[in-house]
Amino acid sequence: MAKLTLASGKSMEIQEPLYAFVKNEAIQNTRWTVDEIFRLLGELVEEFDPKNQELLAKRADRQAKIDEYYTRKREAGWRPTLESAKQDAAELERFLIGIGYLAEPSSINFQMTTPALDTEMEQNGPELVTPVSNASMVVGGANARWGSLYDAYFLSDLHPEIDRESQRPERLRMVVDETNAFLNEHISGWENQVGFGDLKSYSISTTQDGKHTLVGRTSEGQDVHLKEPEKFVGFNLDDQANLSEFFLSDNGLRIQFQLYKDGKVDSDNGQFRDLIVESAITNIIDFEDAVSIVDGQDLAIALQNYLGVIRGDLQASGSRGNVKVINSDKTLTDTNGNLNVLKGTSLMSVRNVSLHMYTDIVRIDGQDISERLLGVLLTTLIATAHDKGSAGEPRRTGEQGVMPSRQPNSSKGYVYQVTPKLQTSEEVAEQIRLFEFIENQLDLETGTILIGIMNEELGMTLQLAESLQAAQNRVFFINTGFLDRTGSQVRVQMHAGPVNLRDDLTQDTYNTSYELHNVGVGIKAGVHRHGKIGKGMQVRNRSMAEMLQKKIDHPKTGGNTAWVPAPYPSDLHSMHYHMIDVDEVQRVIEDSSAVDITRESLLTFPLLNPSKLPDQNAKENLVLRYVHSMVAYAEPWVSRGLGCSGVSNFDGIEEMKDRATERIDSTILANWKLHGIISQEDIEVAVKKVAEILDDQNSEAPDYTPIVDTPEKRDNILNNPVIASVIEVINEASISPSAYVESGLFRNRKFIKNPSAQ
Repeated sequence: MAKLTLASGKSMEIQEPLYAFVKNEAIQNTRWTVDEIFRLLGELVEEFDPKNQELLAKRADRQAKIDEYYTRKREAGWRPTLESAKQDAAELERFLIGIGYLAEPSSINFQMTTPALDTEMEQNGPELVTPVSNASMVVGGANARWGSLYDAYFLSDLHPEIDRESQRPERLRMVVDETNAFLNEHISGWENQVGFGDLKSYSISTTQDGKHTLVGRTSEGQDVHLKEPEKFVGFNLDDQANLSEFFLSDNGLRIQFQLYKDGKVDSDNGQFRDLIVESAITNIIDFEDAVSIVDGQDLAIALQNYLGVIRGDLQASGSRGNVKVINSDKTLTDTNGNLNVLKGTSLMSVRNVSLHMYTDIVRIDGQDISERLLGVLLTTLIATAHDKGSAGEPRRTGEQGVMPSRQPNSSKGYVYQVTPKLQTSEEVAEQIRLFEFIENQLDLETGTILIGIMNEELGMTLQLAESLQAAQNRVFFINTGFLDRTGSQVRVQMHAGPVNLRDDLTQDTYNTSYELHNVGVGIKAGVHRHGKIGKGMQVRNRSMAEMLQKKIDHPKTGGNTAWVPAPYPSDLHSMHYHMIDVDEVQRVIEDSSAVDITRESLLTFPLLNPSKLPDQNAKENLVLRYVHSMVAYAEPWVSRGLGCSGVSNFDGIEEMKDRATERIDSTILANWKLHGIISQEDIEVAVKKVAEILDDQNSEAPDYTPIVDTPEKRDNILNNPVIASVIEVINEASISPSAYVESGLFRNRKFIKNPSAQ
C-alpha cells in the first residue's frame, strides 16, 4: 500500500499497482506528481462524497416509499390484473408527484447548446462498446472504424447452406452477389442501367476544369459514370500510377473499394480485392458493465490499456499469434487533386461507473471511496494529457516498430464521458458539477468534459427532459438499453405483481414507449443536432442474419447510432445507415405533431399473464433458462475476471452478456419469488441442473473449471463462489434500492483472487 497524508490530516491508502501506474505512466510528460494527483482525488472525495451519499439515500428512500405504496394498495384490496395495470400507472404517477419526485408534466421549452463536436458526432453509424480490460478487444475496437464487408458476409451466418470450407468458391460468389446488390440499390448505380457486377475495370479521368472523375468499363468496352457522380470523393494510385482504390460517400459514410492490379476486376476472386466500409464511427471504452475490475491490479491494467489506445501505442496479441496495433489514418486524393486524411480509428469515449459504486482500491481513513470520482479523474487526466496523435515516430524504449500516423482521438480536445445509471436530473447536475471541478483543478478549459447520458433507469426516463436541461451545454449522447432499463422497471415496481416473460418484455407498453420517448425527447430538445441519439445492443453476437433483419429498426425509428458487440457485426450494421437516411427520419419526427409519450405508458407494469405458465414443466423450463443465463455469465466473471463474455445460452446459441443481462434475469426471478410463482428451492434446484449443463457445454474449453465434476463439489455447490454470487444477486434484487448486481459478483471474485483476505 502507498500512503499519503492529505491536507485535511486524513490518511489515504492506495493499492500499489494503481499508485505505480499513475507514477510511471499517467503523469509522464505532465506537470503533475503522483502525490498531487492523489491529493486532488482526496479533495474530490471531501467535496463530493457527502452529496453522493445524500443522493444514494434519496434513491433508497424513494424506492422504500414505492414499495410501501404497493403494499398499502394490496392491503386495501387491490389486485393487479392486465386491465388494472394502466390505471395503476396513472395512480403511481400522481403518487410520485405527491412525494416530490416528479413535477407536473410540462412541454420542452429549451434547446441543447452543446458546442460543435468532432465530426464523428455528425456521422450516423454503428457504435462499439469495448471492455477496457482486454487489450486485444481495445485495439480491435479502435480499428473497427473501417472493416471488410466481404469478410463480414463470408464469416456470418447468412446463407448457412453454403459452407465456408467445403463450398468456398460458392460462398465467395454469394458474398460478391450480395454486396453488389447492396451497392447497386443503396450506394449508386451507373449510367445505362449498368451495375457493379457488369464492370470489368475502373479508372480515373480528368475533366477540362481539372476535376477527377471515376470511370467504369464494361466487358463490351463501354465507359460509364456513376448516376450520382458527387458520391465519388477520392482515390489512390499504385507505384505505377495505376488506380489502386477509390472511395465513395453515401449518407456521410465512406466506402473504400480496393482494386486488383491495373484497376481490373478479378472474376474468380471477387469484384474487388476488398470492400472496406466505414463502420464503427464511435466506440465506448468501457470501465463499467463489460469489465471485472475489483482491485488495484485490475484497474492498473485497464488504465494502461486506455492510456495505450489514447496514445496510439497499444499492442496486443491476436488470436492467430499476430501482433495487433492501432491503425494509421487513411489518405486519398480528392476530386480536386488535394491530399485528404481520413481517420483510421473510431472516436473513443469512456464510460466510468455511477454513484452507487464504492471501491477499496483507494481508502481514506479506512473508508472506501466513490469509484466514480477515481474513474472520472484518472481517465480525464489520461485523455487530456496524452491525446496528441502520432506521426510514425519510433515506439517507446523497448518496443519494436513505429507509431501509427494518426490524428488525436478528439481533434477538438474533448473528453467524452459516458455516465451510466443516473436516475434523476439532480444526479446529472451533480455529475456536471464534478466535471467542472476537475476541469478547474486540472487547468482545463471549461466545457472540456462532455456527458453521455445512459437512459437505462426508469427514473432517468421519467426525468429525461429535466436531465438534458441540467446538462444543456455538455450532452453529446443519449442512449437506451433494454436490459438495464427493464431491470430498473421491475425493481421499481417489484411489488406491483408478477412480471412478464423475459422474451415478451420487448413488446410491452413500457418498453415500446420508452424507446419512442427517448428519441422524441432527444429530438425536441435538439440532441440530434449536437450529438447522438443511440439505441441498444445486439445481444446475439453471431446471429448476423437476425441482426440484418431486426436492427434496421434502430435507424428507422430515429436512432443515429446503435450498439454492436464486435467489429464484424458493426460492418454489417453499417449497411443500415446507407439504406436509411436517419437525418430525414429525424426531420420527419421533428416536424410531426405526434402525441407525446405519457408517463402513464412508461409506468405501465408488464404484468404476467398466468396463461403463459400453463403447467409446472413450463415454469421449470423458464426458471432453468433464466438461471442458466446468470450462471453462464457469472462463471467467467467470478472465476476468470471476464466482465463481458460471449457464452452459450440454454439452447447453445452464443450471446454477449454483461452486467445488464445479469440484472434483468435476477430481477425477474426475484419478482417471481416475491409473488409466489417460484420458491427459493426452485432456484436452487435450477442452479444445480444448470451447473451440470454448463460443465457439459464447456467440457472442451481449456480455461474452464468444472463446477460439479466431483461428488464433493456437487454436495457443496451452493458454496461455490460462482453459484454463491448468483444466489446473492437474486436475493438482493428485491431488497436493494436498484437491483444492481455488483455486490455478489465483486465479493466472490475477490475471494477467488485472494481467499486468505476473506
